[in-house]
Order: sequence, then structure tokens, then C-alpha cells
Amino acid sequence: MTIRAVPLTIVRRLPAGSWLGLSLAFAAFYGGLAVQEAFSSEYVIQDDARVYLIWMQRFLDSELFSHDLMADYFQSVTPWGLGFLYRVIAVAGITPLVLSKLLPLPLSVLVGWYGYRLTVQLFPIPIAGFFSSLILLQSCWQRDDIASASPRSFWELLLVAFLYYLARKAWIPLAITVVIMGFFCPLSAVLISLFIGLRWLWFIVNAIRTDRASNPKRVWMKSSIVTNLFPKSLRPELGMLGLAIVTLLPYVFNQSEFAPTVTATQARLMPEFLPGGRLPFFFPSFFGYWFDGTDSGIQITFNPPLIAIGLLLPWALKFRPQIPLLKELRSEWTLLPQLALSGIVGFFIAHAMFVKLHFPSRYTTHSWRIAMAVSAGIVLAIGLQSLLNWSQRSGIRANVVRGTIALFAIAAALYPHLVWKDFPNTSYVTGGNPELYRFLQSTPKSSVTAYLGLDGSNLPMFGQRPTLTAQEYAVPFHLGYYRQIRQRTLDLLHAQYSSDLSSAKTLIQRYGIAYWLLDRAAFEPGYLKSYRWFRLFDPETGAAIATLKAGKPGAIAQIIPQCRITTAGSVTILDAQCILKHSSLK
Repeated sequence: MTIRAVPLTIVRRLPAGSWLGLSLAFAAFYGGLAVQEAFSSEYVIQDDARVYLIWMQRFLDSELFSHDLMADYFQSVTPWGLGFLYRVIAVAGITPLVLSKLLPLPLSVLVGWYGYRLTVQLFPIPIAGFFSSLILLQSCWQRDDIASASPRSFWELLLVAFLYYLARKAWIPLAITVVIMGFFCPLSAVLISLFIGLRWLWFIVNAIRTDRASNPKRVWMKSSIVTNLFPKSLRPELGMLGLAIVTLLPYVFNQSEFAPTVTATQARLMPEFLPGGRLPFFFPSFFGYWFDGTDSGIQITFNPPLIAIGLLLPWALKFRPQIPLLKELRSEWTLLPQLALSGIVGFFIAHAMFVKLHFPSRYTTHSWRIAMAVSAGIVLAIGLQSLLNWSQRSGIRANVVRGTIALFAIAAALYPHLVWKDFPNTSYVTGGNPELYRFLQSTPKSSVTAYLGLDGSNLPMFGQRPTLTAQEYAVPFHLGYYRQIRQRTLDLLHAQYSSDLSSAKTLIQRYGIAYWLLDRAAFEPGYLKSYRWFRLFDPETGAAIATLKAGKPGAIAQIIPQCRITTAGSVTILDAQCILKHSSLK
């Protein structure tokens, strides 16, 4: 379908294709900044990518993380398509870690392209497409979604592509998009299922209302019911709904080996889901729970501020006769408020089902971001044209207005770099102990470390060896998994600060520990207070702090000189076999 570009006088000398080029340039620029940061050091990785990539190291060496609890769990929750992509690219010689650093660039460019194309599909004004694409990209990059190279990286891309192909009625590309949703980002497939279902329901309600108004006493025949419930115009969309449901069936019927899934009743009693916890969800205040909570709140973004003017589009339509440019707005623009409404519905359903559909904020964050960004670009184009028309009527020189508009566009483009401290937001973390990572890489592949330090979350990826427990891997969604991780952490806390060495020996034998790692400050009272994660393991943490304050560092501290292998940075590495052979101390 060819889109007719309507000339806009504020940019009449700039070819329509230039606005698409500018959109892609900013998309590549933002993605390029992320890639530059990703490769700024050998030991850099995105925060969330650490957990999804742990099991994918098996693509490089099947002996790595063999029968490892953490790797097995995150393999079980990784969508099939994402794992397949990483596997295929690994066969081509690009490691999962490197691919995770490269992905943000093409994802950013594709989001920019589809954002532009969707806008001009709904409103064939090139400058509107540019502003929509720019605002959408800025909104996306204020969070670390795209940079995470995880399932949530694909939310914006798949949703905006879905709307674009739906607006064009391009059914084959739309079907491919729906399948990709199910394989790469199942939650987006849930959202578009709600979206199509709501459109279907709305059509049925209107059909019944119209039919009753014209024929109040008519009884529907079977053929009439089929015609009204399954209208010809909606059948392709209903086919997409069926396709989305089919792609979701494997997730619905999959019986996780790490079941059961935590319930809301259980989560309310777990410190992990309370303020200060690993995933704070249940806030005591109404506002905190429903609006401010990162995971529980509705989380409708108003950054960058220009995105908020997207809310004015329905209001502007009241002045369609007075605004000639609005005649170019096609009826398919209603896809935008329908997407936003679907996000709200998904938000409340996710609350009702608590974590079975992941966190509720996912549904509003992504749907509203796209709906408002596209609407904002349309409103901006209308507003700028109206400003130019007013200036011409008022006798103001057109070049002055065009110059003002150009300055406005430049300010809009530079806004995030001037206001936000970290833009684009990538949440990349840099490993702080290369010496330790190199040591672990030289050990047998089955070597398990016991380490309570903050850097423990980096060991599986940078050291390429299993670790007993670590904060980033301690996600409390499936109790069959989390209870094991929590017990491991409690056992390690108790053994490290116990005055009886037998506790450490029991831990080593139970979990097959090869190396025990100790931070330089591990036996100082403030150590256990400095790391928020430790607060989740009271009373063991409190007992350990009390012991350290009493001047009793514990049995492990006393045998450091005898069992130390080496020191890597600020971490002392102890030989677990030496600890086993050492006489018990009390």
C-alpha cells in the first residue's frame, strides 16, 4: 500500500524521505551509544542479561553449568525463540554475551523505523512520523528494556510492528509478527490477544445495539448470529487471535519442574516482595501500590515531557472542521486508544493473577508509551502547522517561525542528553575483579564457589563457573526454585559466621563447594549492613552481626592463613578441601 505524503509548508523544502532518514539516524545514534558502552571494557554486561545468558554458555561448551540449578531454572523461563536465536548465532561464532551487546542497535533502529511508518500510515505527514519516532525512542531509552537483550527488549518493536501491519491490513507480515511474539516475548502476545478480543467485543456490542435499534422485535437466526458474532471484516483479526493463543499454549500447559508459582497470599508474607526487598511489590500505601510501584504501579510514562501531548489528540478531533490537516488522519488512528485500553485491562488481569502474567506494570508501560508517542507526533505536526498558519495571518515573517520551529526540534532532540544523567539508560554493570574471574576460568569446569559478596552476581558470566547463590539469580517467582536458593543463602550465612567449623564442612559436602570466597571486609560488623540483600535473611543476618560486634569473627576467619590459595583484588580465595581437612574449631 503506497502512502501519499501530504506536503507540510513548514518543511516544504525537505524531502519526505529525509524525515525517515533522521528518525533512523537518531535510532542508530541511541543504539550506538549503548553498544559503545557495552564494549567499553572486557567485563561489561547488562544487569538482566546476566541471568538469561547463564545457561546459554552451554552453547559454547556443553560441560559448562552442567546440572546447575540456576542455569536450569533460567533456561526453563527463557522463551524458546530467544534461546534459539542465541544458539544459532553462537554456531556462527558470536558468543551469547557479545550478541547481547550487539542486539540493542538493530532493535533500536527497527523501533525507530516502525514508529515512523506506523505514524505516517495513520497520518501521512512525514514530520509527524519523525517526531513520533524520536519521542518513542527517547521514551524507550530512558529505561533499560532494549539494552537488556532479554524478552522485554522486544516489547516495543513487536507491538509497534503489529499495529503497523494491522493498520495496513497486511495479514501475512502480521501473522509472522504474532508468531514471533509468542516465541520471543509471550507477554506481548497476551497483550495483543486482549487487544483483538476487546476490538471483537466492541464490534459485537455495537452490532447488537444497531440491530436492536432498527429491529427491536427481531429474533436472530443461526446465520444471523454467525454473521454478527464473526463479521467478515474481523475474521482475519480473529485468525490472529487464534494464532496468538496457539503460540501461548506451550506456556499454559508447561508444568515447570520448579513449580509452584508463588501466590499473592504467600508473597505478602515474604520480605522479597515488600519494600526494601528483592522485588518490592506490596507497598503499604494506596498510591505506592497502584501508581508509584515499579512493578505493581500503573507506570504510565510522561518522559520525555513531549509524550504527554499525545493525550490531546482525542480532544483536537473536536476541532476537525477548523483544522484542515486533521482531514488526513485516517480512521485507523483508533488503534492507539484501543492499545492503551488493552494495557489497562492487562494491568488489572495481571494483578488478579499475580505474577502468572508477570508484573502488571509491563502492560501499561509498553502499550501507553507507543500510543502516546505516536499521538504526540501527530499533535505536534498539527500544532506546528497551525502556528505557521497563524503567523502568516498575523503578518509575521515565515522564516522567523520556521527558525523557531527548527530550534524547537533541536531542543526536543537534545532534551534527554541535557536533562537525564544517564541517557540512554542501559543498566550495564562492570565487573570489578578481573583477577578473580581469570582465576575461576582456570579452575575445573564443575567448580562451585561459595561467595556472599556483591560481585557474586557476576561470577557465573565472567568467571564461567557456577556459584552457590547470588542476588541477581534469587528471583522468587517459582517456589520450587527460590526455596532452594534461599536455603543455600541461609546455609552459607550461618556457615561463614559460625564459631563451629563443622557448619562450613557440612555446607561444602552438601553442595560440592570447591572454593570459598571472602571479601576483605567480610568479618567487619558493617559488612552485612552494607548489602541490602542480606536484610532478607534475618534472623541469620542479625545473629551474624551480633557475633561480629562481640568480637567473634567465626571459625572460617581463623583458618584463612592455612587454607588461602591466593588473593584476587579484595577477595581471598580459600580451598574448600583444606577446610574439610582442618580440625573443627569451637
